Amino acid sequence: MIKRTLLFLACVIVIAGLVVSGFTFFYFALPSRRAMASIELPSSVEDTAAAEAETTEEEKSTDTYIADVYKSLTLRESPNSSAKEIAGLPPMTHMEIINYVDNTNYAYVEVTTGESAGYKGYVNTDYITRLGEPTIRANAEE
Repeated sequence: MIKRTLLFLACVIVIAGLVVSGFTFFYFALPSRRAMASIELPSSVEDTAAAEAETTEEEKSTDTYIADVYKSLTLRESPNSSAKEIAGLPPMTHMEIINYVDNTNYAYVEVTTGESAGYKGYVNTDYITRLGEPTIRANAEE
């Protein structure tokens, strides 16, 4: 008789515990009406394919590159290695190619990041890498 009473009491306690824990879970897991009212959802979701289709031809023609060098990339006044230096660009400096110089390995660029942002000049294309592609030399040990 005592064993049945203890077993019954244990079952009642387990069931009561499950009911209370269920109510507790729903109370804390479901947001309140005030919380639901404070959530702001965007009125529309932008489709990335449609957004890419809307880019202008000028945006598509701009190529962003980074200085893929150990220490610095020389920005020069003209497209040759003996030309006057405008600035030394540290590794990972971003630049946009304006145009390539025919029959050379130089490009005319505009620097878009760092202390030299806004500068225009010529860089050796052997030491730049398109943004997003793996770098060869940038921030590596010599």
